[in-house]
Amino acid sequence: MNKNDLEWKLENQWLEAVLKEAQKQFNEKVDFKEKFKKDAIETQRQLWQDLGSVSIANGMDQIVEFMEFIDVMKIQKRKHELSRKFQEKYERIVESPYFGRIDFLEKGEEKEEKFYIGISNLTDDNYDFLVYDWRAPVSSMFYDYEIGEAMFECPEGIVEGNLTLKRQYKISNGKIDYMFDSNLKIDDEILQDILSKNTDNKMKTIITTIQREQNKVIRNEQYKNLIVQGPAGSGKTSVALHRIAYLLYKHRDKITPQNIVIFSPNEIFNDYISNVLPELGEDNMNQTTFKEYMHNALGIGFKKENYCEMMEYILASKDEASYEERINNIKYKASMEFIDVLKKYVVYVENLERDFRDISLRGKLIISSDEINKLFFKDYSDLPLKRRLQKIRERILFLVEPYEKLWIEEVAHELKETGSYIDKNEINEKSKALVKAEMKDLYYSINRSTEFNLLDIYKKLFEKLEAFAKSSDSEYNEQKLYEIKRYTLENLRGKVLNYEDQSPLLYLKGALGDLPKTSSIKYVIIDEAQDYTPLQYEILNQLFSHADMTILGDLNQSINPFMNVGDYKNIAKIFPENNTCIINLSKSYRSTIEITRFSRKLLNQEITDGCVERSGEEPLLLGFSNDDAIKERLLSDIKIYKEKEYQSIGIITRTKKEAQEVFNFLKDKIDVKCIMKDDDEYVSGILVIPAYLAKGLEFDVALIYNVGNENYKSEEERLLLYTACTRALHVLNVYYSDKLTPLLDF
Repeated sequence: MNKNDLEWKLENQWLEAVLKEAQKQFNEKVDFKEKFKKDAIETQRQLWQDLGSVSIANGMDQIVEFMEFIDVMKIQKRKHELSRKFQEKYERIVESPYFGRIDFLEKGEEKEEKFYIGISNLTDDNYDFLVYDWRAPVSSMFYDYEIGEAMFECPEGIVEGNLTLKRQYKISNGKIDYMFDSNLKIDDEILQDILSKNTDNKMKTIITTIQREQNKVIRNEQYKNLIVQGPAGSGKTSVALHRIAYLLYKHRDKITPQNIVIFSPNEIFNDYISNVLPELGEDNMNQTTFKEYMHNALGIGFKKENYCEMMEYILASKDEASYEERINNIKYKASMEFIDVLKKYVVYVENLERDFRDISLRGKLIISSDEINKLFFKDYSDLPLKRRLQKIRERILFLVEPYEKLWIEEVAHELKETGSYIDKNEINEKSKALVKAEMKDLYYSINRSTEFNLLDIYKKLFEKLEAFAKSSDSEYNEQKLYEIKRYTLENLRGKVLNYEDQSPLLYLKGALGDLPKTSSIKYVIIDEAQDYTPLQYEILNQLFSHADMTILGDLNQSINPFMNVGDYKNIAKIFPENNTCIINLSKSYRSTIEITRFSRKLLNQEITDGCVERSGEEPLLLGFSNDDAIKERLLSDIKIYKEKEYQSIGIITRTKKEAQEVFNFLKDKIDVKCIMKDDDEYVSGILVIPAYLAKGLEFDVALIYNVGNENYKSEEERLLLYTACTRALHVLNVYYSDKLTPLLDF
């Protein structure tokens, strides 16, 4: 579009009017914020002058007055925080108030209406919309339709008509850099421009480039549960975060960020995505990892292996004598068959006869074993085991209390008669201590019969494993089951809790009623869904059955060959079919077409997913005689790519040990960082990282360290290598020593 034509003049006039209004509102928010700040300072000054030092000795009136000041200060703080958020919103608007425009002629109307679309709503003093939030119902047409028939859904119903114009802009520093009318997909020009840029240390918003299939996920409220499958680089995580922003916008009167939780693959990724919602004008939701939640919930005094330690074992311990035994153990505990075993065992434990005995005190029967059994199997039968035992304990102690109190009174009377004690308080304390000592065995018996010992319950499952694992179509014969049983019990006796044992423990803990309620959570996002086992989905459903779930993943990026979902069919029965929808994202936007084609050859299968036609350098396969030669070439290449001004360079190794070796070689020669644990902070620049920690991340340049035949030599590592290669946006180099892995033999 020619910058000299009338349309440019009109657009600049409109932009000027929008910016003028935005600047006015921005100044008002700054003034409000300053006013709130001054009010807060004045309140604190008045508090000090009127009350001085607060002390109980000064009487209750002073305390009451002090609390009133505190309430005022809390209100002022909330107002100041709200004003700060508004100020940040208008700062974003002034920088770039909108990125799109659609002209829509509603059916039955004579004149089309203009809708400018940006990151936030902007209205004038007459409440007329100058800019519509990208999440507003009418804005959906910008993402879903080209010129021609279009519609959108609003609270009043479906509005039909025709799009007569669709225009896209790039505005920065309050100036239009370029604009064009488009009857093409958004990915043709603006998307190409954005994708060709270098990345930095945080994920960015994608509101200017949301595609129709992505918009379908972001705005979908037809189903309680969404399962989203998409190839590497299809924007799954971005879509999830924009979906959260959409829900917060649409249901602002019902939900807050505290009602939403996202399960990320690791803490590194949590840090990486932490800027997206604030950039969209929303506070961050609850962020956690399954490992973090599980470790906190179990909270037991065992040495708990974490996910990274298990991955290191899988990748680096193949020569150990017990390796196959451990792998069989991992596979079994991640299997659908083991879920059935656990469910049978829960029923067994809840109906198991318990060793309840008569409770008597000083020869007086307080409650019989028959009465306790009636409470357990009838009165409290609708409660899970842990809660039943708690209720029984509370009931017994309630019945014991008057007898104990009477005994204490009798002892106190006897002590008083001796005349050996100074006052009443001393007599009461002494009598209580004497009775407590006498009742120690009784309390021990009550505690023992109502004890809930999760680890003991888990041990007993494996002591009787064969009884619960009998199945005609099982691939696990008696010998295999015996080996799994022996291996597990040995570790538990040694107070070692392998990662694969933690999910079963957490499942039992939840099924038997020992997990806190999560009713405040209304929406759950599960990212990198392929790396969760069916049992972990059972647990998540157990915890959040009341919440809506969005589950996003890529089966081709299952980095753990032995603990993964396998197929989404494996979790289909957990979620009601009539309230669950599977949506496929079909296009990758991350890598150049050359990198995408190279990476997909690794999958050894026909791939129909599309990709953005963004060209770049062909990936390089570079062979060397040994590891030291690879490191020298890495150093040389890193310097070249830094000179080309690439912002992020990822050196992706297979294991933590390799990452440490590469980092040690580079650290005194260039400015390089490393990530070795899943709770390390994400940093940009030059970064050394094991492949299993790199999922979800992306780099301008990905340098894959040593894919020689001695490193990536088994079929189980194909998807790990694929995941590593798909981290690259612009440049992919693959280095190997001696012979190249057969996985790249194409």
